[in-house]
Amino acid sequence: MKGKTYTQEEMRAFTARFQDLIPSKKSFNHETVGIPGEAYELIAAQSVYSVMAPEGNTRKAAKPAVIGVPGLEVAIAECPIGQGPALHNHQRTVETFMCLTGRYEIIWGNDGEESIFLEPFDLVSIPPGVYRRFRNASDLPNAKLLVLVQGSLADTFGDVAFDPKIAEEVDRRWGPEVVKNFKNIGITFA
Repeated sequence: MKGKTYTQEEMRAFTARFQDLIPSKKSFNHETVGIPGEAYELIAAQSVYSVMAPEGNTRKAAKPAVIGVPGLEVAIAECPIGQGPALHNHQRTVETFMCLTGRYEIIWGNDGEESIFLEPFDLVSIPPGVYRRFRNASDLPNAKLLVLVQGSLADTFGDVAFDPKIAEEVDRRWGPEVVKNFKNIGITFA
């Protein structure tokens, strides 16, 4: 019995090279989804690299390097010292973090009242429905964090909710259309 064989060329479709990845915020602009990069940075890590996502990914602006199986998204987040995304909630998906470089603080709770620190290759998995955020807690600029999101295809990165105060700030700075455009890519404010 023999397994499937792939040529070098065919295997390229299943290979991600970090040096070739483009941060998703570069995809978030008025021409593609109507969200300025600066508005996206208000809620997300400075750079999020989509390594692998399933066909039909609800966050259409994030172009994955590899099309993977339904229910799993793989990304690498990169944050400057002391920074990270706003407190948010994956309502129906599990979000797992593994520190790759530097040191990351993983913060959770409705008001961000709990936290742990991850050193390289430490991992924590946050259950659905728990508010969470992370920040680069090292002195390494642009420390990297592996992010895995698991759930149904419809929910993967389509079930994220941020504090309504963030929507108010987005509305004030960029207008109601940008708030609506966030909702169009699966990001809500509740």
